[in-house]
Amino acid sequence: MINRNYEIGFVIDPEATEEDVKKVIDSVVEIVKKAGGNIENVDEWGRRRLAYPIHGHNEGIYTFITADVGGTVFIDIERRLKLSEKVMRFIVYRLDDKMKKANRLTKKWKRLERLSKRSMEDDTVNVEISDEKEGDHE
Repeated sequence: MINRNYEIGFVIDPEATEEDVKKVIDSVVEIVKKAGGNIENVDEWGRRRLAYPIHGHNEGIYTFITADVGGTVFIDIERRLKLSEKVMRFIVYRLDDKMKKANRLTKKWKRLERLSKRSMEDDTVNVEISDEKEGDHE
């Protein structure tokens, strides 16, 4: 089974206790570990303002978990988050795709940078050559 890198982000009801938040995080971590994956990072942002009201709340408790896991484990994670009364919104996405796109863009930018440097060097060489020719005519 191929392990892939996922980021799981969710917003928890601001009225939830610290214990409730910990339960949600622990349930996601438990699913990943049972599937043989590993948790790379748990990033708790805490209480933040929402972009728009959700269920009458203007704030939410944000958490992001980066995990390396294989198979269809993310389906179980989504189901667990969907069933949780404390989770207002969630997203699970694969980082591999974003990394591939970022790597392609980085390679493209580096190639363009090399080409622009070459053209600038060519211009410099032409200027130096033309300066030498002018000096010979004097």
